[in-house]
Amino acid sequence: MLLSEREKLFNRAKENASPVEMAEAVIPLANAYQQVRKYDAAVRCLREALAIIRESGEADQEAVILTAIGSAFWEKAQLQKALDQFSLALDMFKKSGDKMGERAILAMVGITFWRKCEWQRALKIFSDMWVGGLTIDDRFLSLQGALERGIATLQNRVRMGRELQDSMRILQPLFSSSALYLVTGNLDDLKSCLDESVSLAEQLGEADILDAAQSIRQLGRPA
Repeated sequence: MLLSEREKLFNRAKENASPVEMAEAVIPLANAYQQVRKYDAAVRCLREALAIIRESGEADQEAVILTAIGSAFWEKAQLQKALDQFSLALDMFKKSGDKMGERAILAMVGITFWRKCEWQRALKIFSDMWVGGLTIDDRFLSLQGALERGIATLQNRVRMGRELQDSMRILQPLFSSSALYLVTGNLDDLKSCLDESVSLAEQLGEADILDAAQSIRQLGRPA
């Protein structure tokens, strides 16, 4: 569906002010904006939807929208803003008993700490949640899209590092990828990613990365 068509669906949903219809229209629209790096547009439309949904008292839908806003900030690399939204959403998912939403948020928070090189903090979150591959539904389309695009971005940075023959520029995005592979359940890529990361970390004397690599490898082993 074209972006302009998604915008029309969202505007129609705003007129009807139905929380469910609003969420169903705005999540794909936000993801479409994020696909073309229009992150501010994604946040703007999500906040418009959030204001309407809050008036209806639909806490479950509000948590989904907050998750999507956090995903847009995360993809824009505004990590603290992302964490602020994720924290609000997590409280709501816990209160409602939405385990899928709770795991989705924990996965994103863990990945965010990993991205900030706070590996032990991330590992604690990953070890406490189910990490056999994150299962989410269409409510979390923009989050899923952010993860897929995040992997692609890191792969491009690894490729650039290889072209420059710069070990550190390879290692940094490569090791960052490991958390995304873990959460998405891509264990084959996780293994190859960690094997190369360990080899590079040994060459560069990155002891912290070696310790974190050993721990995340344990989490990624098939049950």
